[in-house]
Amino acid sequence: MSKVSVALILTGALGSGKSSVLEALSTLLEVDEVAFGALESEQLACGWPWLAASDWLPQLTAVIAWRRAAGRRLFLLAATVETQPELESMIDALAVDRAIVVCLHARPEVVAGRIADREPDAWPGKVRLIAHARDLAESISSISGIDAVLGTEGRSPVDVAGEIYDVLRSRGVIPGPRPE
Repeated sequence: MSKVSVALILTGALGSGKSSVLEALSTLLEVDEVAFGALESEQLACGWPWLAASDWLPQLTAVIAWRRAAGRRLFLLAATVETQPELESMIDALAVDRAIVVCLHARPEVVAGRIADREPDAWPGKVRLIAHARDLAESISSISGIDAVLGTEGRSPVDVAGEIYDVLRSRGVIPGPRPE
């Protein structure tokens, strides 16, 4: 890979499959021996109360700088980006030469079901999170600056990751065909 730094931002509603697809894409890249760094933005905001983007974006800048100093040039970030200004701030915080934004999409009832299945019933924020995910499932894909919208309903994370791998390859970010 060249000295150009590239970030792939995987966004989408809560429950759209970002974490699972990030893991599957990481495996594909590792099999093909493509160097990368991967991160979920939630790791930077986690706690009570959650940190606002203005508080965790400086952490993102620092983490990417450390990984760049270690020789990384491809960065994968899973993040629920809710607005155009938030996407622009995230891209600025990454300080990369190129950003490719892929939105993972599923219908509101699908993301709601995924969250209902994974979150404990005793958690007091579950109902609020499900409602928010439903709203985001209808709005995120229309944010300006998204390069591709990929559906995750009825598809395995590996299949979706393969499609993203192909997007990266077609844009010259990674060489050669996808590993099988």
